Amino acid sequence: MAKIRHVAFMTKQPQKLLEFYQGVFDFEPCYESASGARMVIDGRFNLAFLPIRDGDSDVEGTHRADGGEVDQRLGINHFGFIIDNVEEMVKRLGENLQHGENPQDGRPAEMRITDPWGNNFDLSSRGFFGREEEKLPGVRQVVVQTDKPVEMADFYASKLDLKEVRRADDGSVLLSDGGVNFTLIEEGFLPKQGIQYIGIQVEDLAETQRRLKDFGVNVSLPAVADAEIRLKDPDGNLVMVSQRGWEV
Repeated sequence: MAKIRHVAFMTKQPQKLLEFYQGVFDFEPCYESASGARMVIDGRFNLAFLPIRDGDSDVEGTHRADGGEVDQRLGINHFGFIIDNVEEMVKRLGENLQHGENPQDGRPAEMRITDPWGNNFDLSSRGFFGREEEKLPGVRQVVVQTDKPVEMADFYASKLDLKEVRRADDGSVLLSDGGVNFTLIEEGFLPKQGIQYIGIQVEDLAETQRRLKDFGVNVSLPAVADAEIRLKDPDGNLVMVSQRGWEV
């Protein structure tokens, strides 16, 4: 089974995002590139903060010639999976999908794939610097908008062996890799298709509220303990925080 272990953000302030996720959620810095990219892990899940690059660049394969993302828009850009064998997975996914080798400049991703709905995801057999250590706070949910939740769910279940948890009344489909919830929704929160937000499970919402206040983010605790807190990071990226977690 593929394991979702990576989400990447495009940003003009990688260090500020690193400091936010480190200060609020205790995520650990794990990588710094010559181009200014920063990465953190929660013990197993990797968040990458990629600098938005100035100027234009030719496109070579799935990336810019300068190694950057083709889509330089601010916000969450793509996700990634740990798999056993990259070559075998590419064959399983099929040659009809756009794919190409990631720039081999120290980054952990090995191959970039574009799914039939235009979502980019990375494959890596060597991992994304995580230790497969399960602890809290930790990323426990990734939510993606698609016009075809059922068809997309069938793709990720059949090709990457994610298991279907359930189908909701609103048309969304919940998948899981056994530890992280991968939810496909039809109605998005953002004015774009693709990845919408991540969900972070914490041990203590009150403690998280206090830490957020230190970063100038004021949130109210939910009246119901099982409810989620919705907040935005310094770039305006949507984050859901839950003490209960999500179905896996």
